[in-house]
Amino acid sequence: FRAFAADEKIIAEGQQASFVYCVMNGFVRLSKSESTGREADICVCEPGDTFGEYLLAGGDDSYAYSARSADGAEVALFAVTDLQAFAGQYPVVHRNVMRIMVRHLLGAMDCIAGDRLLTAAQRVASYLISRCSASTTTTRITFCLPYRKRILAGKLGLAPEALSRAFAALAASGVKVRGKAVLIDSVDLLRKAC
Repeated sequence: FRAFAADEKIIAEGQQASFVYCVMNGFVRLSKSESTGREADICVCEPGDTFGEYLLAGGDDSYAYSARSADGAEVALFAVTDLQAFAGQYPVVHRNVMRIMVRHLLGAMDCIAGDRLLTAAQRVASYLISRCSASTTTTRITFCLPYRKRILAGKLGLAPEALSRAFAALAASGVKVRGKAVLIDSVDLLRKAC
């Protein structure tokens, strides 16, 4: 296990790979960079999520993305070579790794579709609805965002200023945001914004 401070780098894109990681506590931001050095978040890993598991499939020996602790995180590190040997003994490990990779692929496809089909306000509304209970309809609901708005913006594929504009646009649908606190006057009304 290893603890990382807020915004501390865990791995760097292109770095020689040694470990597969599992988030135990906190959140980890995965990002990709382009030739000019600009980075974009591609995923926010929550407790129980893994990253780097594609290394078990072989072929790659470097990390395909960077990882950074969001607001502080604790992760479990598993040596790639040890996991490969373990998976060689127990085929069920390979099947489970494939399930994880399929879940990541389908999540990436959903993210691409959301980027192409939904406005910023619709993406934010969908995220807020996902944080509500499925049985919640017209009642007011209050909850706290699990991480800073800058991290949420990256998770949703938005610039921080676009997230602010989306929150402002959703005020007409009964959404009020104060810091990390979110008040939704009517989940039904918010669903119509999607």
